[in-house]
Amino acid sequence: MNNNKTLRKYVITAHTLIACLVVLSYTALINIYFVNGLDEGNFQDLHLEAKSFSQAYNNKQQPDIPNSIHFKGYINWQTVPDWVKLHFPDLKYASQTQMFSERINLEGHIMSWPEQVIFVLAQPLNDGNIFYLTREIDIDTYQTLSKNNIKNMIKLTWPVALLFLIIMQLFVHFLLKRTMRPLHQLGIWVDHLTLDNVTDPIPDFEFKELKHIANQQQKAMLRISEVLDKEQAFLRHASHELRTPIAVVKSNVQLMERRATDDKNLNSIARIKRAALNMQHMTETLLWLSREDENENENEKLIISDINIADMIKQLIEDNQYLLQGKTVSLNCDIDEVSLKLAPTPCRLILNNLIRNAFQYTVEGTIDLNFKNQILIIENINIAKDEFDHCDTDYGYGLGLQLVDKIINKMHWQYDNRQISGGRKVTIQF
Repeated sequence: MNNNKTLRKYVITAHTLIACLVVLSYTALINIYFVNGLDEGNFQDLHLEAKSFSQAYNNKQQPDIPNSIHFKGYINWQTVPDWVKLHFPDLKYASQTQMFSERINLEGHIMSWPEQVIFVLAQPLNDGNIFYLTREIDIDTYQTLSKNNIKNMIKLTWPVALLFLIIMQLFVHFLLKRTMRPLHQLGIWVDHLTLDNVTDPIPDFEFKELKHIANQQQKAMLRISEVLDKEQAFLRHASHELRTPIAVVKSNVQLMERRATDDKNLNSIARIKRAALNMQHMTETLLWLSREDENENENEKLIISDINIADMIKQLIEDNQYLLQGKTVSLNCDIDEVSLKLAPTPCRLILNNLIRNAFQYTVEGTIDLNFKNQILIIENINIAKDEFDHCDTDYGYGLGLQLVDKIINKMHWQYDNRQISGGRKVTIQF
């Protein structure tokens, strides 16, 4: 199926096929009517001549049998020429007025112009005899001018048909130009329709159907805007509400750490502490992503400050170090001690998600963290054949990387995340 098909091309193609079919059909019909008209004219002449003769004959007036360049008459079947008997054997026992014609073409040229046309009329008489009236039209006996006029008249139908086809094509061209203009305007309007201008009045697209499409598009965008508003409100309120219980959990964990005595209790407290830290990171990420100010640039809203990337990475490695416990993982860090003017919150959220993923999904292998020339590269290679235990994971490649994508898009940083043999390689250029 052609994916580049346009409505204009489709309409022109369909119309051309239909127009050609109509032109050919009407051209053939005109030729049929022309030939039938000639036949009908000859039959009328034969009928009038035979009627005049039969009336006089039936009244015992003994009229002369027609014998001219136009008509030849015969009484009874025995007197008719052999060619009449050959072509019209059914007229031997005619019980009522009957008329037949025969076109004789050149041998081997069925579709050519006929060389001879024969008309025969059989008229029963009162005394039981049958009057036969014939008319032979031999094309060669007619003047060349008349013959050419008839042929030229038939040939004229083709230029007329071509002219008709061209007129129809021009009509469709102007019609498409008239109808495609508002359709094109509708496409431009839909392309520029955003949540900022969705409530603006809909332009006049002239046609009722296009106006209906525009109304439905506007209603769909309004529904999307309503859903997004509800989603952002939910994330914002949920994130704010979760801050208090997380703070309570963290403070109580600190008190429990001071009172814990055995290793078993300390391990349980450490798990609670890590869970609270993960919840804190998640709520901070969702809260930051749900910030609303569509009229301002996100980078202008954020506080930009000097950040020591090395210190931030070391802190995040320490926070997520528990993910490497019990694993045979070699962690290699090559980080320049430089400070960059960045937004701290999105930078920390991205680094935390990427470092966490690398630690969580490496059971046995190596993790390389490299930061030079404002380019961060995190590469983890897992050589273990054991499957990951997802029961103890809060979120992994799926949600974590989705959040990273959204933050990267908002900050307009260069980002590349690709799968390599045994793991992943992530590159960020701030």
